[in-house]
Amino acid sequence: MAATSNNSGFSIYTGAPFGETAYRSTSLVDTYIDPANKSTKSKTSVETEVNITTGDIELYHKLPGNAQNISLAIFKSDGTKVIPDSSKFNQFFDPSQPHTSLQLDKILDLATTEGLVNAKIKLDNVDYEALASSELYKSKANSSSTNVELGNASVAQGNAAYEAKTVPTGKKLLRYPLSIPDLGYDFIKITAYKYIAGGRQSLKLGKKQSAKERLLSNNSPLETIILPMQPNFSESNAVNWGGDNINPLQLLGAGAATGLIQAIGAAADPKGGFADSRAIIGETFKSLANDVLSAIDDPASQAALTAYFAGQAVGANILGRSAGVTLNPNLELLFKGPNLRTFAFNFRFTPRSPKESEEVKQIIRVFKKNMAVQRSSSNLFLLTPNIFTVEYIYNAKGENAGQQHPYLNIFKPMAMTNLNVNYTPDGTYMTYNETGSLTSYDLQMSFGEIEPIYADEYDSESDSDVGRFNDHRNMGY
Repeated sequence: MAATSNNSGFSIYTGAPFGETAYRSTSLVDTYIDPANKSTKSKTSVETEVNITTGDIELYHKLPGNAQNISLAIFKSDGTKVIPDSSKFNQFFDPSQPHTSLQLDKILDLATTEGLVNAKIKLDNVDYEALASSELYKSKANSSSTNVELGNASVAQGNAAYEAKTVPTGKKLLRYPLSIPDLGYDFIKITAYKYIAGGRQSLKLGKKQSAKERLLSNNSPLETIILPMQPNFSESNAVNWGGDNINPLQLLGAGAATGLIQAIGAAADPKGGFADSRAIIGETFKSLANDVLSAIDDPASQAALTAYFAGQAVGANILGRSAGVTLNPNLELLFKGPNLRTFAFNFRFTPRSPKESEEVKQIIRVFKKNMAVQRSSSNLFLLTPNIFTVEYIYNAKGENAGQQHPYLNIFKPMAMTNLNVNYTPDGTYMTYNETGSLTSYDLQMSFGEIEPIYADEYDSESDSDVGRFNDHRNMGY
């Protein structure tokens, strides 16, 4: 039995009994040593086997040496699953624990991707379509609905008048190039999702659901596209700071206003509120009087203040003309707010076969379709286009294959803001005789993240994207 490296960290096993239909990969997962004690975890190897003929995915506890692996579960293409020992399965993937459930979701996502990628290459179209439409592999309908009640009407997802016209979903998985060397390579994974509005929760104060939780938690992927890495990667993180002025007279007014507001708040307190309020008002005016007297007593400021107020009366800069001075603006650089990151990707497609030409056409079409504005069934509303996730996948051989790349940034859910297709990137119109496909295509895409990056997200243990890679943190956002 021989093994050669293939896509997504999986290896194809040749020879009996599988031929070239079985693919295997090993993942490192957190395991509960004692299922009753959820605080004690260790790293353990789990082997995943995908059979593209049957569509079945089997998970094993990989034991060291030549010891026979222990079967944990078999996920069949019809959607059923077989778990030989539930206590052993829960030790690895306890459904009551979000962390281990997420591990299982990631393993199955990689396995179904691997199955479809290799089925497309190895199987004929009929067998491939049968696998792609099976319960385990097909795209699930989006069951999420979010309503925002406005008066007596509901205008949101779930309302019949609001629902989008049917947008056909294409092939679940697309990839360029179709055939790759058996060397193991990193790649970019772009997945389209239906946009889910924030609903009534977004109109409330307090802790809100993050865009990632809202858009991805109960949302099934529509289409996934796997593309090769680009020659240049960069990111830019920016925060909005700006200069802010407040002159001395504004400071005096701000101090007085602050005191009066505090006095109003104290007056509302049923326990001696009025006494406290009077004390605050007295202290406020005393402080204001002292500041005004101090300014008036300064001989240097008397003429300047007279010129300033004269200028305010006539709407001219009398202060600068007559005294050659200006009020101290107390300029300071202050935080204004976060910025949203944007990213650009450029891909060159050069199809080398009729099948790859069709794949390239479908890839471009999927991007166009998902970034396009949708219409409601009544044509009264325009609906938000679909959104995308982008991942850099690290395809090292062995236990770390198929994970988020540890030395490249990660992304929040993004909207595609611009899409350009150049059908003649070489400056000449050329087609293949057999299909009419152009010989090359250039695709330029611009994405914008849906929400800003926050500092606490770099250290959150619950953030699966930041996560751990061999017990070391990823690059983060």
